[in-house]
Amino acid sequence: MSLMPSLQFLCPRCEEMFLYGAKNVPRKGGELTCPHCRLAFRGGGPAPSEGSPVRACWVCGNEEFYIQKDFNRDLGLWIVLVSAMVVFLIMLLIGHLEGILCLLAIALVDWVVYRWLSVCTVCYLCQSIYRGFPSSLEHRGFYLGSEEKYKKRRQEWLEAVLKG
Repeated sequence: MSLMPSLQFLCPRCEEMFLYGAKNVPRKGGELTCPHCRLAFRGGGPAPSEGSPVRACWVCGNEEFYIQKDFNRDLGLWIVLVSAMVVFLIMLLIGHLEGILCLLAIALVDWVVYRWLSVCTVCYLCQSIYRGFPSSLEHRGFYLGSEEKYKKRRQEWLEAVLKG
């Protein structure tokens, strides 16, 4: 599944989430700007070209990213909860064997969907999401140690951006 390259980010001032195609990212004087409150993000990296991996974040200029499956987490949680209730009801009303077979069918569907989903690249510092760009071999899955390293940096970056 090939997606158009895009950037999704949350503006820290107006708290609006924005999604831009890679070719129509609003820039003012070379800087990425929020279209709602016009907050300028200084220090952002250059826009990557189509077909090449993201090397520097357009929003904050950070060069450390992680990759994850591009799926809505809230939807995933609801699917798990509904599936558990359905399996429990089948086991209760019909039988344990049927419930286990239903659970196996749900697991198979889950595996197929997981394999089908594309990956996206996420900036550790500003949490911007890049879709439709190839993954870099340097980008790995989420690492809690890196997240801990960026917690304080993220707060400092947010303060600097909001001060302007």
